[in-house]
Amino acid sequence: MFLILFDYQVPLERIDELKDRHYTNPEGVFARGLVRLAGRRVPRTGGLVIAEGDRATVEAAVASDPFVTSGAATVEIIEFEPTWPLSDPSGQQGL
Repeated sequence: MFLILFDYQVPLERIDELKDRHYTNPEGVFARGLVRLAGRRVPRTGGLVIAEGDRATVEAAVASDPFVTSGAATVEIIEFEPTWPLSDPSGQQGL
């Protein structure tokens, strides 16, 4: 899984102008079905996405994002291995 952190580089007015294209980008993480969770950072200095897929697909989707292609946001992609919630209902699996 991947944590994708967007860091806005422009005023929020510009982000709001790009927001619909961010969500509907046909090559993006949303259209490709990679997103498991997404939201705004508080305070609103960027956003985050939890995505699932292979690294090359995630990187290509993020690179096509209008926030990124326009320079409105920088992005960091962090790969991680989920350990919670436990996938084994018995609770035997863990860190």
